[in-house]
Amino acid sequence: MAGADREEVVHPGMKVAEVLARWPHLLEVLVEASPAFQKLKNPLLRRTMPALVTVAQAARIGGLEPEELVARLNRALGKEGAPPGGGGGAESLLGTPPPPWLAAPVGFHLDVRPILEAGGEPFSRILAAAREVKPGERLVLEVLFEPIPLYRVLAKQGFLAWCEKVGERHYRAHFYRQGMGGEEGLAKAPPLTEADWEEVQAEVTIEENLEPPLPMMRVLEALASLKPGEKLLVHHVRRPVHLLARLEEEGHAYALKDLGPGRVKLLIRKGG
Repeated sequence: MAGADREEVVHPGMKVAEVLARWPHLLEVLVEASPAFQKLKNPLLRRTMPALVTVAQAARIGGLEPEELVARLNRALGKEGAPPGGGGGAESLLGTPPPPWLAAPVGFHLDVRPILEAGGEPFSRILAAAREVKPGERLVLEVLFEPIPLYRVLAKQGFLAWCEKVGERHYRAHFYRQGMGGEEGLAKAPPLTEADWEEVQAEVTIEENLEPPLPMMRVLEALASLKPGEKLLVHHVRRPVHLLARLEEEGHAYALKDLGPGRVKLLIRKGG
């Protein structure tokens, strides 16, 4: 009976396709949860992307915590809360006392709300902005929701975080770069050389008609099947900026070869 009960709720490991097949009305809940899901209203994309993506993965694509999205979907089904096993995450910083470093000068101020409202992914823009911030300075982000996943990502680069709610669907996140100690502690992947292109353990081809986030998901799934140190060759149709940011975050080495319009080769060596 416990197994049957579990099937009556959404859980993080379910594919989005299964969720929408069983409860079509949850499409509107997804779209309301994040502008990134607006594309699911496209019937063609709805037949492809959700088949590969779990609810937890979709939450991260939409800039949400998996537990938050699962709970929202289950509330729409008349079920309160999220099923166990959703996984932990960084905690909210809303309501915590302002840190003393809030008086530090602003090194970069970035408003990503227009990108989010258009259904875009600002992750690469944020990482690029973070690289411009010097020790002792702050990165200030204007966002539509508290960017909890960013706390972990930027902590690896030596940033402390704090967030405040400014208004309805308007949050201001502050990231203070403590110094270079945090970055020096990270293991930097050695760069790839020309010899690395000669032998790979797996290959993936990205077709022109694949809509985001399918290309990224296909590459990450192939990468997950490799052992640390093994290499994946990706035949892509464009420079995958969001994927590159993700590879940097996870510590994978990569190299690109631009072969002309619509032809890019990406070599990835799995880190870890």
